[in-house]
Amino acid sequence: MDTQTGSARRILLVDDDGVCLAVLGSALRKRGFQVISYADPREALRQLQIDLPSAVITDMRMPHLSGLDVVREVKERLGAEAPPVLVVSANDEETMLAEAFRLGATDYLLKPVNDAELGAKLERALRPSRPQGFPTVPERIGEWAIGECIGRGGTACVFAATRKGDPIVRALKVVWPHLVQSTETLLRFRREIDTLSGLDHPRLVRFIESGRHGEWFFYVMDFVPGGSLRQRVRASGPLSQDAALTLIEQTAEPLSYLHRRGLVHRDVKPGNLYFDAQDGVVLGDFGLARRLPDRGVTLASEFIGTPLYLAPEVFRSPDFDHTVDLYALGVSALEALLGKAPLGEHDSVSLIARLLDQGLPRPRELVPDLSPAAGDLLDRLVARDPAARPRSADEVAALAREARAAGVR
Repeated sequence: MDTQTGSARRILLVDDDGVCLAVLGSALRKRGFQVISYADPREALRQLQIDLPSAVITDMRMPHLSGLDVVREVKERLGAEAPPVLVVSANDEETMLAEAFRLGATDYLLKPVNDAELGAKLERALRPSRPQGFPTVPERIGEWAIGECIGRGGTACVFAATRKGDPIVRALKVVWPHLVQSTETLLRFRREIDTLSGLDHPRLVRFIESGRHGEWFFYVMDFVPGGSLRQRVRASGPLSQDAALTLIEQTAEPLSYLHRRGLVHRDVKPGNLYFDAQDGVVLGDFGLARRLPDRGVTLASEFIGTPLYLAPEVFRSPDFDHTVDLYALGVSALEALLGKAPLGEHDSVSLIARLLDQGLPRPRELVPDLSPAAGDLLDRLVARDPAARPRSADEVAALAREARAAGVR
């Protein structure tokens, strides 16, 4: 247990990972908070009524008690005096977050935690009158009638939406209002709009319009009815080799279009690969896209992106190139073939260390019955050395076609 004395607002941190505790603690102290840190959630709960924190930030996955247990115990032990509890997770599975909110969690953060988002959400949670769970979205935003939520993340949510006189369902993305107080979040959202509005390719989500409705910043794009690759694999299991090679070939097409224009997507992953009405792949979510001269991967001194799909060189230097997208495509295809992530580490710090020290397992070790051509392609896509990867998305598409023609299982 580690404490810092002083008169600042007191934040209780609970995480079994010492590195995460140190990183979060440092970020909070820089913002003027007093920090009490526990690696063991049982000890944190034993000291709860002595520490009497202003807020609790707890990891979701710990060996002795889970973050859900911490939320439950904080609310039960302190009752009406219970402080807000923010949960930290390595993923944004809606069922898990819904359970955390049901138990009384105030908000959540995704690993690796962005400093600006941490500050914004914590300040919001500490306000005397704070909403519980996700913000309530109005029935209409601008001209658009808001339907069901079809995708939710740490900074934004996507809703099905229609407008009068137009029966076609679109997808409307909003950034959570409390986060627009962060200049970085608003700039990132604005940059996403600027990027998407300048693109035109049949395998990229099509931009329609953007605007502001009161405190809600939004943009509208085509709705892709087939869901995401992640949803498909969870519902139906692993893809066949032929389907995975088709996925690689079709995803390479929009990546080639982006790369020729000097853009790197930087967030290719199963959750951002969608299927249209003809079952073709459509690439979406341009929140992290950058032009090649603007290669920095950090904002507020934090990594941006999902660690599993980030090429190892991204963690070492800002001097990476378009092949990071090809690496991410290889990881996504491997995950689709397995029906699960190719690495099981839940903690982002451990995952990054594994990727830097050892890289991913060889694709043939994970999927032994890969054809030689498919195995060779995946080997090259997820190579730790950027020079060993295919040099262009067009080359990837050609290799995928050749692998399919050579025979599939």
